[in-house]
Amino acid sequence: MSDKEIETTKGISNETVCNYFYALFVIVSILAGLSLASDIALTIRKPSVGWVFLVRTFVVFSLAVANSLFLYVMCARSLLK
Repeated sequence: MSDKEIETTKGISNETVCNYFYALFVIVSILAGLSLASDIALTIRKPSVGWVFLVRTFVVFSLAVANSLFLYVMCARSLLK
């Protein structure tokens, strides 16, 4: 990294960085919930096809939510002492 890049990021507070990760976690959680709800509705209408989508959505979005929560927790523990 050059000195100019380091100087550019010094103005960003630790709280701002952690708030970004928290907002990312909230957005991912809301999108995961909406997608899971739509797959549940599909499962109710077409059970034979819906279960495949429901399982796929649950696995993928549970990993996404866990990852975004992990990023926030790591930020909060390391930067907000």
